[in-house]
Amino acid sequence: MSTQPQQISPGGLLANEDPTKRDRFANGHLIWQTILELRNTGRRINRRALADLTGLKPGVVDDHVERWIEKDQLRRAGNGELEVIEQFPATRPISTTDLPDGMVKLEVGSDYLELTPAEARTMARMLYGRLHELAQAESSNKAVVLCHELARELKEARRQIKALQSNAQATDVEAKQLVLLA
Repeated sequence: MSTQPQQISPGGLLANEDPTKRDRFANGHLIWQTILELRNTGRRINRRALADLTGLKPGVVDDHVERWIEKDQLRRAGNGELEVIEQFPATRPISTTDLPDGMVKLEVGSDYLELTPAEARTMARMLYGRLHELAQAESSNKAVVLCHELARELKEARRQIKALQSNAQATDVEAKQLVLLA
């Protein structure tokens, strides 16, 4: 009979220790590893999940989360959810040169590649997919902004219509009163 090794959550060894004996660094490391595991497995990252998985008090989790938010390592994603802010190295200079024989010279920082025409076309198709994805995200963001602007304008128009209706009712009452007095 084969037994599968028991899966331990991130920092499981630390979590099994007495929480009062752990220092701030160990707690921070445990919480951060838990955040990364939740992100990598596509699960929601929130205060309650972090406290449950690490065995730490919500206040301790909050202290670390607030510090990471201030350092731009995490951001609030609404409804108590958190998101990891990806940190990338600085962008390197990029250049391409088409050579007379059809080869393409690609330089990224100090890295240099010579691509055959077929490789260049393959690379172009791959990058086009990323470009298309970026264009869709851009148009989606514009649509959301437009939707919010239209919702604001609609709310204002409804407010104005309501004011006009109440004003019209008031003038109707005045006109009826004038007819009765006459």
